[in-house]
Amino acid sequence: MDNNSHVQPVRRRLESEQADPPQSEISMSVVTDDTRLFSVRRRPTLYALNENKSIWCCPINVEPILFLVTCGFGLMATNNSLFTYWARCVQIAQEHKELSHNATYTCASIATYNGTLQDDVEKDIANTKIYLQIFGTIPTLIVSPLIGNWSDKNGRKPPLLFSLFGLVLNNFLLLCATLTYESINVYYWFFVSEVLLGLFGGGAATFSTTLAIVTDDCRHKLKPGSSTVPFRVGLASFIQSIGMLSGTLIVSILAVPAIISVERHALSYTKCAFIQTGLSLIALIYAIFFVRETHFPKREDFSYNQFDDNEEGVMDEEELPPKPRGIRQLTTYLENVFGVLTVRRPGWTRLCLCVSLAFVFIEFLSFDPALLLLLVKRLPFAWNDKLFSYFTVTRGLVSSLGMVLCPILLTFCHWLGKDSLLIIAALASSAATSFLTAFATRTEHIFYTCAFGLIMGGMQPAYRSFLPRMVAKEETARLLTVVSIIISFSPILSSLIFNNIFNATLTWWPGFAFFVSGCFQSSVFIGQIIIHMLMRPQWALDKQLRARRLDESDSPPDTSDFRVVGVPDVEERSISNTAVDSDSGSRREI
Repeated sequence: MDNNSHVQPVRRRLESEQADPPQSEISMSVVTDDTRLFSVRRRPTLYALNENKSIWCCPINVEPILFLVTCGFGLMATNNSLFTYWARCVQIAQEHKELSHNATYTCASIATYNGTLQDDVEKDIANTKIYLQIFGTIPTLIVSPLIGNWSDKNGRKPPLLFSLFGLVLNNFLLLCATLTYESINVYYWFFVSEVLLGLFGGGAATFSTTLAIVTDDCRHKLKPGSSTVPFRVGLASFIQSIGMLSGTLIVSILAVPAIISVERHALSYTKCAFIQTGLSLIALIYAIFFVRETHFPKREDFSYNQFDDNEEGVMDEEELPPKPRGIRQLTTYLENVFGVLTVRRPGWTRLCLCVSLAFVFIEFLSFDPALLLLLVKRLPFAWNDKLFSYFTVTRGLVSSLGMVLCPILLTFCHWLGKDSLLIIAALASSAATSFLTAFATRTEHIFYTCAFGLIMGGMQPAYRSFLPRMVAKEETARLLTVVSIIISFSPILSSLIFNNIFNATLTWWPGFAFFVSGCFQSSVFIGQIIIHMLMRPQWALDKQLRARRLDESDSPPDTSDFRVVGVPDVEERSISNTAVDSDSGSRREI
């Protein structure tokens, strides 16, 4: 390295000098590794653009797949709920002798039917959904981390193709369910499709791998210590919202009320399932022929450990420690992932981090859109499929608008912990939505809840900023892994709790489950206020530290031929994300 005057040495973290750096098994983070040297000449795939030259990292790569997949999931989320209600109504009505001769007509006017058919249908759906969630979530929790590990070690494209192929098979099975629901119980198709999708990593593997490709393309713009999100990453989040909204809009366009035509009503489900399958197939074909690989582990590991092409800096294979296998490999993985929650941190940071993750779990636990369909199908609402799809489109559009507007509006403020304040406002809106739904007596009351979606839309980007700021950069991947596990596991408990509450209170207060949900969200709202007060002193120190760094960094720019892309000469650290040495009690900070 001394012979090469063009290379700037990287100042490594003190943690790296004292212990092995933590390794993450999930590639769903936007974390960068400032211990790596990137040469502009060695990384042509990322173009190595300076930040003041362009907001784009490189040409469009995986964004079309992100839109197609999210559009398919938007179709699936809305169409499957409506189709399940219709199919199970027809199948249950056929089991009643007095209704079997005209089951479809009875289901077309089920809201005005005086018998217990509607109660039987909704109890059947609520109970079975619990088992569907279990059958789909458990394989996803097992396979998704393995796919993330595969992506880190062998590149992004093969895991992406693997998960997309599973998505195509899942959508094809759902298409078969719409074609055969009059003769075959739809739950047979649903259980097989849930297990099959979980064995291919589920939607978690598809989205994490897709977003990892976007992150790889923009890696040089992810500055440590900065809360600025690259335009490409923000655009990916916007594409997700537009894709989900487009899928719901397609359902609303194709929906035909059963009271108008039973045949056209049933055909609309088949059309949506066919489009859903076609979108996933197009995404798979596009991925095969047009998606570029963005992660080359062997090639990049070589360049990370060499400052010059002729320098030998790679450890020999016999010098590497033996890899754990079997049960030890699983326990090591769990220790690496959940160890981020046990690291000592200054002040109240560790407590606030753990409690915040618990709040994320409670918030996702309290959100079950399928119950809303069961509620509005009953009197006094008696919604048809088209009205429900219109409501879903309206709510999604307002939420997407809030996802963009709320962070922009906060940029004009100079408050401490702006992302935490946005979370507090979103939690208050979420609780108000649940309470208003619980006491609603007219259709207008349900549509009023869409107004709260403008603030609720800011919750997702706020949490994406709030949680990573509590940990060091090299811990971000493990933190997001814990979040993904929480998000994947919460629907199981949500179905167990709220579906049983809905069944128990169906006859005297169908909205009681939403009242309980509002109580949960109110507790999270109060807890987030306490977290904000505890973290505020450390955020003040972070602000002072950042201002001091800006004063000390006024120096002429470097004009050498080689530069460290995305890595400052001195690593930026904050007070709240600095780990405390458990032995010496001192902060590990340069």
